[in-house]
Amino acid sequence: MLRAVIIDDEFNAREVVRLMIEREDVDVEIVGEADGVRTGVEVIRQHKPDLVLLDIQLRDGNGFDLLQSFDAIDFQIIFITAFEKYAVKAFKFSALEYLLKPVDPTELITALKKAVKSAENNDITLKLNAFFNNFSQINTEAKKIILNSSENLYLINVNDIIRCQSEQDQTRVFMNNKEDFLVTKPLAEFNELLEGYQFEKIHPLHLINTKQVLRFHASGEEYLVMSDKSIVPVSDKALSRLKEITGKI
Repeated sequence: MLRAVIIDDEFNAREVVRLMIEREDVDVEIVGEADGVRTGVEVIRQHKPDLVLLDIQLRDGNGFDLLQSFDAIDFQIIFITAFEKYAVKAFKFSALEYLLKPVDPTELITALKKAVKSAENNDITLKLNAFFNNFSQINTEAKKIILNSSENLYLINVNDIIRCQSEQDQTRVFMNNKEDFLVTKPLAEFNELLEGYQFEKIHPLHLINTKQVLRFHASGEEYLVMSDKSIVPVSDKALSRLKEITGKI
């Protein structure tokens, strides 16, 4: 049973989340509540929860102010936010759990069951550092992304990715330092996540960083030569789009 606290500046919002949890068969017990940074820090130190359901906007600050009050984070976090899409992207890049307001009961229970299953903080400090970096640079391309393999957690610069290659329901990521690793995320999710960062899906099995293209071979069989000298095929569907892109390289 996970011991959890809810920190939200709205009483009704806390009650809704509490009732959702109490109605469902999920191994989570609410042991405390708070409405602000100061009271939130107090309730966390008093109850030492396994999980914190944390609103971003609080009565006397925000959820990030609260987290920075701790030298080390030894609990899991599910953020609750009304932030717009631009900030949600920062959560996705950082592999942090988040729920959009108004909270959907199904999404809440899914997130809670995931927390129960993991039963650990999953390198939360690394993820939070990535989030703070991305959130503070919303309008820049200097993004960091958290990627999970079956054994490790990686914090990498998006611009350092050369290409991504589908391997069944996982993705192999090739970096410009000649490293590569298999990530437990399908290529379709990478395609969605990296939209807007000059990545293009040029083949059902390949997503490439257009800034890492050396040249486009268009006579006979079409393919790209990437900065690591790898050769990536181009599908007929992506051909016209690719000619448009490579004409700007």
